[in-house]
Amino acid sequence: MISGSGVAQKVSFFNADGFFSIGTQTNRTASITLCDVDKDGDLDALVANGRHWAEQNYLFYNDGYGGFKLAQPIGKFLDASYAMKSADFNNDGFMDIVVANDNIDNMLYFGSNKNEFSNGISFGSKSPSRNLEIADIDNDGDFDLIISNRKAQNEICLNDGDGTIKASIFFGNETNQTIQTKVIDINADGFLDLITAERGSKNNIYLNDGNQNFSKTIEFGHEDDQTRSIDIADFDNDGFLDVVMGNLGAKNSIYYGDEKLAFNRVFDFEAERNTMSIKIADLNKDGYLDIVEGNSEDQNYVYLGTKEGVFKEIGLREDLKDDTYNIEIGDINNDGLLDIMESNSQAWNLYYRTKM
Repeated sequence: MISGSGVAQKVSFFNADGFFSIGTQTNRTASITLCDVDKDGDLDALVANGRHWAEQNYLFYNDGYGGFKLAQPIGKFLDASYAMKSADFNNDGFMDIVVANDNIDNMLYFGSNKNEFSNGISFGSKSPSRNLEIADIDNDGDFDLIISNRKAQNEICLNDGDGTIKASIFFGNETNQTIQTKVIDINADGFLDLITAERGSKNNIYLNDGNQNFSKTIEFGHEDDQTRSIDIADFDNDGFLDVVMGNLGAKNSIYYGDEKLAFNRVFDFEAERNTMSIKIADLNKDGYLDIVEGNSEDQNYVYLGTKEGVFKEIGLREDLKDDTYNIEIGDINNDGLLDIMESNSQAWNLYYRTKM
């Protein structure tokens, strides 16, 4: 159930009329990832630009107070990029940067003590990649890469511990239109599973048998859903993980998990929107999970969870109806509250400081 407009809530999301932005460029930004790349204790912003077209990717450094006034290009060439993320793949103590691209080489740039990111290698197959995740999928103590591909098989690229991608595991099929893959132990057996957001078909759960075999699958959702984004958490505190789905031209939904992974119990939001990204967080620190919804050509919204099990709706920037491709959440200004960052296509990338 959705109630109210959020006017009476004690939490607000402050953008300072656009002053809080990641630069002033209007690229085709597909996603922004928050990560402490320079290891100085604050969250930096990795901005992936281009989508189908070649544009420059950037790393924006946080000044420690939630400002992003210093940036550097990532990569020698312009890329058609959908996602950038960071981890130490070669275990040298420096953060590295990975980029998922559309039908060109995906790239891994190795960091150094000067944060140069000039030494790069390609990984995976040339595919219409739409997202990537970082996780130790084979439990060998290093970071592997999970690539979501649209109209191509999805791919797991295994790391040998020094940044060499030694093998690939494919999952799904060439007709899937996978936009996102979440990596989580959905059945609590100690092995990481894969949950995908699919356009034009049901979403999939790929269960890991412990040997990185993902042949056992479970479908959920509707056949005609255009799911662009999912996130996972236990909304009803029953010990089973639930999945929130962000859909294009349809109502967004929460599919509640159970012991059998049947996901038969469903909560549908009231409005039909073109949701490109959806994220879960406890923004107001009340112990109840909230949802942030990033929409295409529409206002973005926060849904505050409550003790009663209803959500209270708050709109972000009523004057804007941008194409928000991704929502990222993190404590940008180190005040103990999680903030919201929008990745907007051909508009400024904005962020909102949470205030209470």
